[in-house]
Amino acid sequence: MSDQLLQEIIEKSRRGDEPAFSQLVRRHQTYVFALALRLLCDEHDAEEIVQQTFIRVWQNLQRYKPEQKFTTWLYRIATNLCLDRLRVRSRDAARVSSLDQGGVRGDVPDPRGMEEAHSNRELAAIVYRLTSQLPEKQRLVFVLRDLQELSIEEVVAVTGMSVGSIKTNLCYARQRIREILRRQFHVSEA
Repeated sequence: MSDQLLQEIIEKSRRGDEPAFSQLVRRHQTYVFALALRLLCDEHDAEEIVQQTFIRVWQNLQRYKPEQKFTTWLYRIATNLCLDRLRVRSRDAARVSSLDQGGVRGDVPDPRGMEEAHSNRELAAIVYRLTSQLPEKQRLVFVLRDLQELSIEEVVAVTGMSVGSIKTNLCYARQRIREILRRQFHVSEA
């Protein structure tokens, strides 16, 4: 879809044209779902985030500035919703942990499962679980940059973080993923 056509659809949507908005949703829902799934590592939560994202887009379409890239604005909304969900999870996990002295089980995949990871889907599931072990900022930049393949400039626009902060968090995230792979799956660096 050309930028001009996209802007026309956005303008129609701003005027309340529901079929035009449906086009926006159809065009972008897969990307929003992929982002949410990679950040949250839970399909049900990701589906809810997609719905919430497009509700927010509909409610705030008048605030969208055409000089900025639509997908960047959309990703920022989805990312903020995901971060909110992760914070709620973190608080809930802390409550459960305080009740259960044994602590909350981690999301570490079974090392034997690595041998069975023959398909891309299984490997993707392992990557999702690994990213769930990263601190929030590291997970965010890792998912946006390495999994969603956004440019550094787009990650800056989505997160509001500085280039230096993004590069630092990305470096730490990649190191942590390598460390977990070495420790859990006995994967050595090539």
